[in-house]
Amino acid sequence: MKALPSTRGTVACALLLCCLATLALSAESPKTASRTEVVFDRPDDYTDWKLSDSADWYREAVFTALRSYLAKESEKMLPDGYTLKITITDIDLGNRASRKVPSASGAPAFMFNYVVTDASGAMVRQGAENLRFFTDFGNYRHSIETTDLTTDIIREEKPMLKSWAVAKLADLKQH
Repeated sequence: MKALPSTRGTVACALLLCCLATLALSAESPKTASRTEVVFDRPDDYTDWKLSDSADWYREAVFTALRSYLAKESEKMLPDGYTLKITITDIDLGNRASRKVPSASGAPAFMFNYVVTDASGAMVRQGAENLRFFTDFGNYRHSIETTDLTTDIIREEKPMLKSWAVAKLADLKQH
């Protein structure tokens, strides 16, 4: 079917506008590089066997959630120019799938080292942590600031990680 001469320009113009709109919507704004690096050291040896022996998608989902959450929390507390490197050496997601006898509370646990450096690369703070969070998660969930708590794969671990970040990083902006 032959298009009428008067509609050819309109169709071409509409097609061009659709293409431009699609490009504009798909163009991402430049993201700033995260100042927090999270490294998972020897994850095949983690206490939580589901992380060490499970399907790659599950491990990556947990690791991605941890990276994202730790970056989000630490970015609020790091002064401009400072960076944080966390090397996680063990994870136990509580009673979910532990290689060892789980604690009575089923509390999640993390072992990691961290280093905070300033803009010149000088070490400002470092430490080794062995966190096991014994809290009533049912009551604490109402106070944690998140909107995706019911679907987040690390919902049980967020309170502990946030508490650690506040305790170890919050005072850095005062220096």
